[in-house]
Amino acid sequence: MDSILIIVLPAFGLIGLGYLIARLNYLSESTGDALADFVFKVAVPVLLMKSIATAQFTEINPWVFVLVYFFAIAVVWAGAIVLIRWVFKRGSRAGVIAGVAAGYSNLVLFGIPLVERAYGQPGLQILLFLLAIHLPTMMAVSTFLMEHAVRADGVETEKIQLLTIARNLASNLIVNPIIIGILVGLLWRASGLGIGGAPGHVIDLLARTTGPLALLSLGMGLIKYDVRGNLLAACSLAAICLLAMPAVIYVVASTIIPLPPLWFKVALLAASCPTGVNAYLFANHFKIAEGLASSTIVISLVGSLITIPLWLSLA
Repeated sequence: MDSILIIVLPAFGLIGLGYLIARLNYLSESTGDALADFVFKVAVPVLLMKSIATAQFTEINPWVFVLVYFFAIAVVWAGAIVLIRWVFKRGSRAGVIAGVAAGYSNLVLFGIPLVERAYGQPGLQILLFLLAIHLPTMMAVSTFLMEHAVRADGVETEKIQLLTIARNLASNLIVNPIIIGILVGLLWRASGLGIGGAPGHVIDLLARTTGPLALLSLGMGLIKYDVRGNLLAACSLAAICLLAMPAVIYVVASTIIPLPPLWFKVALLAASCPTGVNAYLFANHFKIAEGLASSTIVISLVGSLITIPLWLSLA
């Protein structure tokens, strides 16, 4: 238990420090936004590029790992939609936001530093491989489901233009810094060039900033999110995110499709991360269920302080 607390408490300590810095206005809100921009636009892309260019996976076909993880997402996403639409009687658009809130874990700001602290560079490489698939897939699925939902709710009456949606999605992805980092990493890997010398040291230094700055920026960003009603629904979604998602991973990866120990541990820890801020950004973009998304982010982050040590002890 002491080793688990050594992994978890410093991460939450940095989040708390970031929150206090922003809440006390020691640094301005714009500083927190700038930190988050640096993490998303520089540190994480560089880290991804380096990892993809140099990663070696020999224990398992990595696509089996991806299959297990996305199966868990599908299960909890479906459960969240059923919960919000049929128990809380919300519309189809709110159901999609609920699915995002339950299944879109915060793998960047929270998962990267936590997995690196728990399992070092080998575990981090596994997580970054997952992230390379996770981001574009979740963006695509969320977008297509929302396009269907706006029509189901009667907000839009025109038929879905799949080609237009795909074109817009592709244009958004191609300029996404994380996607650019993935593509550069793939090209670098294909070139056969190593990462060494002075450029390698610069890349290493940038990559090492990812963990602490991600946690600080996450904490500073919390002042934007609060519990805005929807308390029972948000608590239910947080429970799905923190308990059901890792539980599905635990059962599937330990019995039905066994994973090697480190892959299993990374999958379980990634699945136990709280709701990502993308849930609120997505809700705010479509102007629906913003309070539900905001509340779930805050409640799941607080709750993860209890649930993450539990899952770490079972890994």
